[in-house]
Amino acid sequence: MKKSIDFLITQRCNYRCRYCSQSKGFAQNLKDADKDTIESFLSFLDKIPNDFEITITGSEPLLAKEFFPLIKKLKEKNFNFSVVTNFSFPIEEYKKLKDISGENLKELFVSLHLSQVKDKNEFLLKAKEFNNCKGQTYFTVGSVLSNENCEELKAVSEFFKENGIKFELQHMRIKNSFVKYDENAQNFIEKFPVTKIKEMSETYGKMCAAGKDFMFVYENGDAYRCYSSRFNRVHFLGNIKDKNFKMYDKILPCLNKKCTCPKPIINGLIDYNKSSIVNALFLSFYNLMFLPYYAVKNFEIVKAKIKQGFKI
Repeated sequence: MKKSIDFLITQRCNYRCRYCSQSKGFAQNLKDADKDTIESFLSFLDKIPNDFEITITGSEPLLAKEFFPLIKKLKEKNFNFSVVTNFSFPIEEYKKLKDISGENLKELFVSLHLSQVKDKNEFLLKAKEFNNCKGQTYFTVGSVLSNENCEELKAVSEFFKENGIKFELQHMRIKNSFVKYDENAQNFIEKFPVTKIKEMSETYGKMCAAGKDFMFVYENGDAYRCYSSRFNRVHFLGNIKDKNFKMYDKILPCLNKKCTCPKPIINGLIDYNKSSIVNALFLSFYNLMFLPYYAVKNFEIVKAKIKQGFKI
């Protein structure tokens, strides 16, 4: 079991992928975490063991002004951390990240979005260059598979294989539902371990340590048990800037018919041998009492979801 915290340092992104959860309806008034939020996050880290690994993500984290100052603070506190990026910045920025972080940068996870990359060959050569200087840092390139980009990604995967770069395929999801591939794409993705996430996604009532050994924090400081829903009272842990914020001290059942948050699955937080359906049903009804409040709290998000079909 791996303990981790995701910090979304910004909701801004310089890409507009059609399959992204941050669709056009969500791409308005997006902001970075301010200094107050970051200071509160760092103060919280002082209160927990440093066996938690921190993931700095976003949208695109390198767009945030406080990205490198935060990295320096995490290094000073001796937390291990990972960074998720679309790799759109010059190679010097990623070398700077590595130089500042040293051995504390455990992984740089790069997303290759073929529809957004202006020069694919430049991207590949940049990946090769970073891989050659990464030291002990894990370097992974991931790409979302579609029927249309399958053949191109096959060629890309061969380049990464030849250059010793770890490559992963990600199953495309639209409105949190896995798309159905044609035979060619399905045969290709079955060679990658990502398919296990889909197979293990039936989780309602299963005991999950998310909220205790994992959480994610938005750029405004709001913290949630997992990525599955911000309209869920049980999932909301409070705001890290408030005194009432805290992580859970016990394991609770999953309240989603299908897990839409890969971290609990990847980190081994879900106990598939233990269920508490009665407790899950009680907590689900408890959530319903707060649904109007969270609908108002997330009014702009509700409007965007209505436009896209309101599939959370």
